[in-house]
Amino acid sequence: MKALLKQHGVIFILLSMLTGLMGAFVNPLMSLFIVEGLRAPPMYLGVYVVAVTIMGLVISQWLGSMADKGTSARKLFMVAVSGMVCALVAFANATAFWQVLLAGVLFLAMGNAAIPQMMTVARQWAGRQQNIDITSFNSRLRAAISFAWVGGPPLGYLLAAGGEFSRSFYFAAVCALVALIFAFKFIPDYSAKKSQNGSEPAAGASLSFWLLGLAIMLGSTGNIMYSSALPLYSITELGFAEHTPGLFMGVVALLEIPIMLYGAKLAKKYSKVAMLAVAFCCAIVFYLGVFFATQVWHLIALQVLNGLFYGIFAGISSPNE
Repeated sequence: MKALLKQHGVIFILLSMLTGLMGAFVNPLMSLFIVEGLRAPPMYLGVYVVAVTIMGLVISQWLGSMADKGTSARKLFMVAVSGMVCALVAFANATAFWQVLLAGVLFLAMGNAAIPQMMTVARQWAGRQQNIDITSFNSRLRAAISFAWVGGPPLGYLLAAGGEFSRSFYFAAVCALVALIFAFKFIPDYSAKKSQNGSEPAAGASLSFWLLGLAIMLGSTGNIMYSSALPLYSITELGFAEHTPGLFMGVVALLEIPIMLYGAKLAKKYSKVAMLAVAFCCAIVFYLGVFFATQVWHLIALQVLNGLFYGIFAGISSPNE
């Protein structure tokens, strides 16, 4: 069974889908859950996002140091998924904002590291194989995550209909448990090489490196701000039905899949910097269009630009290539 799943990296494609489902049922709901479900002021949403993001950076550094010491990415992935399970169960039983904030800082920030650790595990496997195109393999992994987001947000909003957010949280927790068992049973545990930082001084990063990092950070920030504001904006400001945010997110995820897969081929022919520039231009037009959109079909049509932006952005800017 393991040999069959490992063929052509199928095992990692399945793990990517499971990992994507963990967040696809929850992250699109958080703004609505905090403001509408817990009746917290909208300002608290910003507090939650900032706190979880900062703690996520701290945990990423900690996980990176553990990897440098030789801890396997598979073990780190399982730790991250365990944190996600704890966060989801806490969200399902939360009755106040402080409980959600505490669970987000302690557990969800760790759970958000599941996708990077999953990509690392897959990259380690691919690096040991012959005739594996790393860029194409990475794009397939990203496409599998997007595939999880095609059905995840719409189903998540359907489960949470009528304010029953706990149903979506528990469903996501089940997906996380399945991913944990799947990783334990089927994912190879490669021994990681310890980093030899002390053997020779590290070369200083160039200006272009920092500028690229800034561009990726700003692109990610824009996407997070849009995703966080979309549910409240479309439901409370535009008066759309409760299921429409999930529909928008599912549509863009569906569009991202062929863009990510084809983007890997274009990356061999054109400059990645030029492709990222095109992606950012699509993002600018998309966000301006969202500001002026007033009908459901407007936002659905605009998802073409959003799909072009994030499909290229996520597929090309990944550090795992």
